[in-house]
Amino acid sequence: MASEFRVLPGESIQNAVDEAFPGDIVLVESGEFNESIYVNKDNLTIKSASGNPDDTFIAGETSISYVFEIVANDVKISDFSIRDGRCGIFLNNAENCIINGNKISNQEAGIYLFKSDNNLLNNNMVYSNLDCGIKLLASSDNVIRGNYFDNAENARDYKFNVWNKSTGNYWSDYEGTDENGDGVGDIAYGVNPKAGSMDYMPLMKYVQAPPVLPKACFTSDVTEGSAPLSVRFKDFSENATSLLWDFGNNNTSSYSNPQYTYPIEGNFVVSLTASNENGSDSESVTISVLNASEPSGPRLPKAKFIYNTTSGHVPLVIKFVDISENADCVRWTFGDGKTSCCPEPAHTFCGPGSYTVALAAINENGTSSASIVVTVLPASEENVEAADSIGSSDVTENSENTGSSSDDTECATCTDDEPVDANNIIESEGTENSKSKSNSGGEGTGNSRIIHKEELESIKDSVISTASSKILTETGRSLENETLKVQKNVEDFVDDSLPESVGDSLPEMKKKILPWIPSFLGLAGIIFMVSVLKRGSRRRK
Repeated sequence: MASEFRVLPGESIQNAVDEAFPGDIVLVESGEFNESIYVNKDNLTIKSASGNPDDTFIAGETSISYVFEIVANDVKISDFSIRDGRCGIFLNNAENCIINGNKISNQEAGIYLFKSDNNLLNNNMVYSNLDCGIKLLASSDNVIRGNYFDNAENARDYKFNVWNKSTGNYWSDYEGTDENGDGVGDIAYGVNPKAGSMDYMPLMKYVQAPPVLPKACFTSDVTEGSAPLSVRFKDFSENATSLLWDFGNNNTSSYSNPQYTYPIEGNFVVSLTASNENGSDSESVTISVLNASEPSGPRLPKAKFIYNTTSGHVPLVIKFVDISENADCVRWTFGDGKTSCCPEPAHTFCGPGSYTVALAAINENGTSSASIVVTVLPASEENVEAADSIGSSDVTENSENTGSSSDDTECATCTDDEPVDANNIIESEGTENSKSKSNSGGEGTGNSRIIHKEELESIKDSVISTASSKILTETGRSLENETLKVQKNVEDFVDDSLPESVGDSLPEMKKKILPWIPSFLGLAGIIFMVSVLKRGSRRRK
């Protein structure tokens, strides 16, 4: 499993590098350091703990020393101010390294690559270097983009390298124009035109963007149980292009949501490392596997969930994800009369106010609950962007079931936004007005009363009368439409079916037949409507 080494001001970065193993991370706390660092181990990450190059300074041990000399592969150096040496960062026979977010100044050469290929240099500010900002010798297929160069000579490149991808670089000596105002020069910047090294997207202005760093985050469905213990892990990392799971027993995986079975007892530290081109981040949890023969207490659930925001304007849509442990089923209440049994519901809050969202995690041994408060603001004409940070529920309560199951502890089929039963009962017991009237004729008290038979008959007659009227209206419209259809069909039949020998007498026959059609159909309609009225009368009796 990867380890982290923290280096405080007054301590040695080199010592941390010497003690580290491939895959480890060296975090340098804010302060000033004066040393030269030799990196000879693959897959090391060395970065400022604050992520801010303006508060973490590294100066060369002498004016003729390399501040960083890297002779290994897959090394990441990020977020430092590097100054006062012969060279800020020297890649010497190194591949697949990432140099990101640094400020490199007051060197003979800011960055120097020698026989180093397939490296990424991104979002660095390289300025005030005496000989050259960046120099590449016998090095090819490197990507240099999004950097700022302002030096005596900005770049020397003797082979083919890529100087732009989604963006180019800012060059202090670029003389092109930007006619369309898109921030990119209209003509390419030639680093070494003979070798084909060209920046086809030179930047007219430069703002050092903060690097997009990954954030490792994951859940496990259980953290303790008897051997053999099967554990499902789910990744929720952000900005990650690659993942590496370490299950604490020399077994690893690169899948997003692996499932792993621990066959023997023990405590295993599971870690997830999320990485992208700007760095990496790790998170870990301990899985306790018990001996199957050892007695253990009841397996109680533990309610936990995460969410994407807790506030916003109407209509506010929030995604909730259940990460409870030892739960056979879950039940959400959203505080607005809606519930769900889905593990990952997306709920819409349609009115302003404060809503308590609660999750109940349930198994045969008990129930656990956790909750948060959601604040919904009135609708705004402006486009209000909701907070994106992932939160998590912290407070949980466990209760052990000692009696029979109740509605609160029953597991149900996944149904989003099901009305809360208690709310329906309140609505059915309440009345439209909160005040009760003594002359209402009812014998009950409060907001509910008994309905007498006479009132029920009156209501029934009214409903039947309304329904009959509606039926007659719809029937009349339907008969009118059907009459026109039948008339048209008869006309077509007369035209198509009569032999050609009577062609001359056809108009006379149509004149005699067609006038009778509406009368016949009208009589049929009247008979049908009378039948409907008789059926309605019998129902009222």
